[in-house]
Amino acid sequence: MFGLSFESAAAVEAAHPARADIALFVGWTTRRASAKLPRPVAEWLHARRHLAQDAFATDAWQDDALLNLPLPIDSWAVFETLFDWHARPVGGSAGERCDDYLGLALRAFFANGGRKAYVLRLGDPWPVTPQVSGSEREARLAQLLPPAGSSSWQRESWRGIETAWALDDVSLVLVPDLPELFGDQRTIIEGDEAQSPPVPEVFVECADTLLGADAVGGVQRIRAPRSGDVGYGEWNATVRALRDRLAQRRRDLMLLLATPLPAVDSSAARRLADTVTLRSSMVQLATPWLRPTHAARTPEGLLPADGVLAGLVAAGVLSRGAARTVAGAAPTGVSAVFPQPADEELRTPNPQREARALVSRFSLFAPTHDGVRLLSDLSCSAIDAWRHAGVVRLLGQLLRTARQVGETLVFEPSGEALWTRVRSRFEDMLTRYWQAGALRGASAAEAFSVRCDRSVMSQNDLDNGRVIVLVSFTPQLSIERLRVTLALAEDGSVSLADAAELDEVTP
Repeated sequence: MFGLSFESAAAVEAAHPARADIALFVGWTTRRASAKLPRPVAEWLHARRHLAQDAFATDAWQDDALLNLPLPIDSWAVFETLFDWHARPVGGSAGERCDDYLGLALRAFFANGGRKAYVLRLGDPWPVTPQVSGSEREARLAQLLPPAGSSSWQRESWRGIETAWALDDVSLVLVPDLPELFGDQRTIIEGDEAQSPPVPEVFVECADTLLGADAVGGVQRIRAPRSGDVGYGEWNATVRALRDRLAQRRRDLMLLLATPLPAVDSSAARRLADTVTLRSSMVQLATPWLRPTHAARTPEGLLPADGVLAGLVAAGVLSRGAARTVAGAAPTGVSAVFPQPADEELRTPNPQREARALVSRFSLFAPTHDGVRLLSDLSCSAIDAWRHAGVVRLLGQLLRTARQVGETLVFEPSGEALWTRVRSRFEDMLTRYWQAGALRGASAAEAFSVRCDRSVMSQNDLDNGRVIVLVSFTPQLSIERLRVTLALAEDGSVSLADAAELDEVTP
């Protein structure tokens, strides 16, 4: 019929909360003005109380700015439909546009094996020049990390990084714009102005003039953001604050970030491992920055490595399980790293300097004889057993599964019957992990043990309705047996009772 068209949109599929491959991208990108929010996505947001009750009263929901709304994205095409990631202003009066870091990170995530993500838009990206600073930077940080105490227990009040609390299936949290917020003032790369290549001499009948591709220039002549000692100190404090805010209600999440590029004369340029002071199993840092195979419209054409690492982690989890390391994986679409790590940073021949080498402290990308590879897959924990990121991801799965158990048993009275059911549920869960190869042992009894009885609960726990579960397991890695204590509260929530032992947060 003339003038009548039909538009089909797939419903948002619910993901299992125990998945360890789903990432939340928090940052700044441009809303595509002509794009309508698919009705199934709007209904998903409404059902989870991210949209107001009267959101469907008019068609206004289709034109929403999509601020502080965690949009489920299951393909790169869906993101491109809703957001114009090529529209970041470069600065000046020319009106030049470039790519934003959030869009590039998400594209790298899907290109390297990611299957599902959430995108939380905080607003439009700021111009590349001049460098954001002062009150404007403080305003951007407040969008990312709301002031402490401003949020209640109701998810309608959660903003910025706190939105991760409401996404039960998320395990990774990325902030691709974070390194740029703490960069020094930008400079222009010295050299001749970019020139267009000559027109090739060919015979073309009745054709327009053929022009070669534009030479590298524009935004690529602007230096990528670099942080000095002051900037790195502020970055350390912000990462610690982000980690603490996530840990308030979601100890199972992992903050996956890229380290800033160090300024030439900074301490980070001489010894990055000493400049990054945070020690936490909840944080995984990717370094150095990457040069993509196809030129990116970014300063110096460089990309932070967090999106690529998240994609490799997601692909590894889906193919081999959360506990397996993704070290050795080859990233897709990466031709080089910048800056080039020194040879001594790629190996640890001396035990005295092992903790200071990049390969022992970060998730390090480096060139090899077989192209660029991820040499290490590590968290920032100061405890050896929890430095393996695969073990931390396995613990996250355990906590999310425990939360499911707690929610199903929330109305059960505490006692021997409940303890037996809890113990049985955890044993069944860990048996599946063992059968899938995530735990090491010739038998299930050798791979793990579960205790839930009076020997692990005090009288105070019993009086307050807390159920304590002591879980001991051996991951499929050459490390010692690990033991964690889970506390199931009256409301069904689950906390890691000995979480402080997993982290050493230094000032």
